[in-house]
Amino acid sequence: MREIEFKRWMRRGTRDVSYSAKTIKKTISQLKFLERKLGVNLDIVSLEELADKLADFEDSGVPVKTLNNWIKYVNRYLAFRGLEKLKYRPQWQNPDVFFYVPSDEDKDKILSVQWSRPDVHWRNHCILLVLFDTGIRIDELVHLNWQDIDTAPDGTLVLHIRHGKGAKQRIVPIHPQVLKELYTYKKYYRIDSDPNAIFTTVHGRLGYNYARNLCKEAGRKAGISQFHAHAARHWRAISWLKQGINLETIRRFLGHANIKSTAVYVRWMEMQDSFTELHEKDKTFGGWARMGPEYLNELKEV
Repeated sequence: MREIEFKRWMRRGTRDVSYSAKTIKKTISQLKFLERKLGVNLDIVSLEELADKLADFEDSGVPVKTLNNWIKYVNRYLAFRGLEKLKYRPQWQNPDVFFYVPSDEDKDKILSVQWSRPDVHWRNHCILLVLFDTGIRIDELVHLNWQDIDTAPDGTLVLHIRHGKGAKQRIVPIHPQVLKELYTYKKYYRIDSDPNAIFTTVHGRLGYNYARNLCKEAGRKAGISQFHAHAARHWRAISWLKQGINLETIRRFLGHANIKSTAVYVRWMEMQDSFTELHEKDKTFGGWARMGPEYLNELKEV
């Protein structure tokens, strides 16, 4: 693999939007893995040989989702070589949407979590506040600088998201009370190891994995084991929908390229309404009870 040339191509490319540094790093890593896994040299391998190799792995039981993920990365290199792309495997799409969205009660419990050190507590609390308030991604959060705080022409307080998915930028509103707590954190508790970064450790800007792990820690402390950083984004989207916010507005603030990605939250709400109707109306076997994952785990252990 011609790594240096490929990196340059990805930075410059022939597209309207070039790949971000994070995506380039991930792509190179995955392609090196796939050269070993498939036993090929991506500079000389033919489309027919690649297709045969993938078919062998498909026959061996590799999930379609995994195969399509491999194809995504290989296709980037094929485009660099000026070749046709491999076709993705057809994948059954489940129209019903299941993913964890914190309830308002869950959100309040998570925001009430305490850490023993004041500097750590205020930083972590503000991280959770910003995630719930704005719905930004965790990677976008760790790249925030103090200079990214601004006001829109109408006076709305906003954050400039300069490291969005696909290297896209946008602005998102931030509540005045959240911003007030951010500046309290900055004045009294922030570790000044990076003059620009909002969220820091003693070593500098807070890292992606560090932030993800502290969100999981907050969930454990709150007794909500399924909580993770992206769940705060889910809560924000559903909260906006419940308040009647237009889907296009939600798409813009979440940074979705396609409104189909935002519409998944509409389907989630419709699914919840269906379950609620079932619980309220179906009394065939004495009614339904909301048992939760703990009950299922108990049954599995019997």
